[in-house]
Amino acid sequence: MNFAWCSTTSRFAGVTLAVATVGALAWTGCGPSANSTTCDDAGVCMQCDGYGCTAVAPNPVTLDAGYDTGAKAKVDAGPSSKPDAKADARADARSDAGTDAKAAADAKPACGGANGPCACAKQADCSAGEDCVAGACEPASSVCAYSSQCAGGDVCANGQCVAPCGAGNACSAGFTCTKSVCEPTASSAACTSSASCPSTAPYCVSGACALACTADAECPTGDYCDQGACVLDTRPSPDCSVTSDCHQGQVCESGFCLYTCTTSSQCQHIDTRIPVCVANVCRSAVEAAPGCTTQADCSAGQDCISNTCQ
Repeated sequence: MNFAWCSTTSRFAGVTLAVATVGALAWTGCGPSANSTTCDDAGVCMQCDGYGCTAVAPNPVTLDAGYDTGAKAKVDAGPSSKPDAKADARADARSDAGTDAKAAADAKPACGGANGPCACAKQADCSAGEDCVAGACEPASSVCAYSSQCAGGDVCANGQCVAPCGAGNACSAGFTCTKSVCEPTASSAACTSSASCPSTAPYCVSGACALACTADAECPTGDYCDQGACVLDTRPSPDCSVTSDCHQGQVCESGFCLYTCTTSSQCQHIDTRIPVCVANVCRSAVEAAPGCTTQADCSAGQDCISNTCQ
């Protein structure tokens, strides 16, 4: 007589699957009952009836809707494969913050505006509308092209209006007579960048540390507030903003009143110092055919003084 052992419990807990039989009976049961299949967390499945249980493998094509594919994927891929949404969000936030900080740093100018003139070695170092003068980028309106644009008998030297010297004309304190013009004497507070300047004079301009300012009145006598820094005032002296500011027969051109003409003979009758008609205005002979208007027009080591390379 044969005896059957009945099992009423199982170590498997899961969901019903469509399966294919792949093994032998694991144990015997007690009689007819409905087939049932259970799977454990490791994905091992058993099919059982009233006579026993058989190891089976799930058919991935016919998985019942109730099967937790996400849990199975977690078993297959391992715990490290699940994306950490919070970590990703933190990483994105750090990346965005870094990008924003860099954009803010890039947007804030290191020079120019109210941060002192930008340094330059050549014209290409400056922005459109600026000229490289004495190692600093200056607005075109602050730079002279002809000596006639300077006041008080000054001459235009390398874009700056400075006093002539020699033959009994000594330079003022702080200037040195060079090539018959008074050039600013090199400062003892020499610098190569604003980083090397003290907080009391934070901007390096033309090799010297300059005071900060917001208006001309805040600068020493003879200086003006240039883009937030007090620098020597070598600007030209314009005499008009519109033609109505000029005398009859003159036109306002680039801030200066010039006589109009159609022929050079007209200019010679007006003033012998401006005998040449060029582009319908009267100019001096040297301005009509300048050898230079900026130092960049001259050879290395030369200066552009009164439109002549020296």
